[in-house]
Amino acid sequence: MLSLDGVARRPNFFMPTTATLANAFFAPLHLALQASSSSRSCPSLSDQDWLSIGTLRVLQDHPSGRAFLLHLASSNSLKPIASSLFFAGLASRRRGLLCAEVNTHLCSILARQLPDELADCPSLAGFDIYAGDGHYHAAACHDITDAKSQNRRAVGHFFTLNLRSHALSYLTGADAVGRKREHDMRALKRMDKETLRHDAPKGRNVIYVWDKAGIDFRAWYNWKQSAGIYFISREKDNMKLTVNAVRPWDTSSSMNAGVQADELAGSSNGVQLRRVTYQDAMQGTTYTFITNEMTLEPGVIAHLYKMRWDIEKVFDELKNKLQERKAWASSAVAKAMQAQFLCITHNLLMLYEQQVEQEHGITNEAEQSRRAKRLEEVKSSLQNRGLSLPALQQSIQRFTQRSVKFIRWIRCYLFFTGCYQQALSHLRRVYATL
Repeated sequence: MLSLDGVARRPNFFMPTTATLANAFFAPLHLALQASSSSRSCPSLSDQDWLSIGTLRVLQDHPSGRAFLLHLASSNSLKPIASSLFFAGLASRRRGLLCAEVNTHLCSILARQLPDELADCPSLAGFDIYAGDGHYHAAACHDITDAKSQNRRAVGHFFTLNLRSHALSYLTGADAVGRKREHDMRALKRMDKETLRHDAPKGRNVIYVWDKAGIDFRAWYNWKQSAGIYFISREKDNMKLTVNAVRPWDTSSSMNAGVQADELAGSSNGVQLRRVTYQDAMQGTTYTFITNEMTLEPGVIAHLYKMRWDIEKVFDELKNKLQERKAWASSAVAKAMQAQFLCITHNLLMLYEQQVEQEHGITNEAEQSRRAKRLEEVKSSLQNRGLSLPALQQSIQRFTQRSVKFIRWIRCYLFFTGCYQQALSHLRRVYATL
């Protein structure tokens, strides 16, 4: 394992010291830790061990923290970690801040190392682009029950997904005091502008792609004017927008294939918006998008909203592939830390998947072939009808989820101390078939 200066150092007590999958998988996490200012010396459980254990808690499919700790010790002949130490760590505000800082560094690593999914769109060069949404899971078993319903309220979090790098970030937890669920826009209004901008440098604009729960035209206007933050969403059925002007667009550009209209529209509170009408060629479904961004091609607006589906697929990955369906503990600090570990784990999976492909030439060939075949079928079908796919959809897009094959393989070999090449050979065989 290498430090930031390239000097080899020995991993902490629970990680194998040989060249194993675990060393490769956790290397970016340890580099991010070294770049963090919130780290402190803790002899009972180091920050490096804490971060690795929290990530393993997400990766390993166990119904409780105690079951996870027992598995962790028994599967790797480790020095047992007391459950009290683990749960005390979850209540540590410093370690919560550390997790947030480490994930910020991981997001930067993803931005540098992973391909930019929107690099082929020059008009987006000056924008950082995020899909955002809320995600809920079950309460912890020790959470207080609601006095009225006698049920424990679901735990909510708000996340963003960088649509360039696919890096997952945590915004905030849902404020459930006095309400069952916090509305998305209420949560966004609680955030300071620098947090919403993800510390983007001055002069760079930020776009949020949010579903209909992210609509507040006056807030959109204020964020645009004061912080260079723009929003894209879907028009609600009960909206009464007034068309003020029809905007011209390049109908000959393949970037705008499917665009039916590009209009300036006025809202009831006096905020001017842009409305883009788009028809999906394959399904024949017409969609209407609204935004306060006035410079991008209308086809790009439509494509960015289509990419918003990526964050829904990430939530599905967390819930159904990683089985993260319940809060680990009752405190607000612990719940926020769990959300940060979900982000950390997703980002490490992204980085390691790329490393396996680049350094060892192992890709999910069967799935890529299936997707390539499907894309050609779509192109052929549209061509026969005199239609075409928008330019940004004409190449095979990256996987929106890590495959269950990949996740199962990591779980199986994470503590494998044998030949690393043997583990990689197994993954190559697993990927060979659907």
